Amino acid sequence: MQIDPELVNKLINSLPYPISTDDLIQRARQFGVSDQILGMLEHLPKQTFNSPQDVQNLVGGLSNLPNLGNLGGLGDLFKR
Repeated sequence: MQIDPELVNKLINSLPYPISTDDLIQRARQFGVSDQILGMLEHLPKQTFNSPQDVQNLVGGLSNLPNLGNLGGLGDLFKR
């Protein structure tokens, strides 16, 4: 299953910041993201994100985790 990077981008940009990891995951569920995206978000460290860029920086780094595969190119979307 491929992750839709545009859907993740919309989610990240629609969040109220600052936001905790737990609130981010809850919002993602409400947003209707796939189980694969939720699994990816659950790998984020417990912290407070102050901006979309904070989330994007960590999500981009998750593409290197072996159990998450290539995240459908999602990690590449956020590497800038």
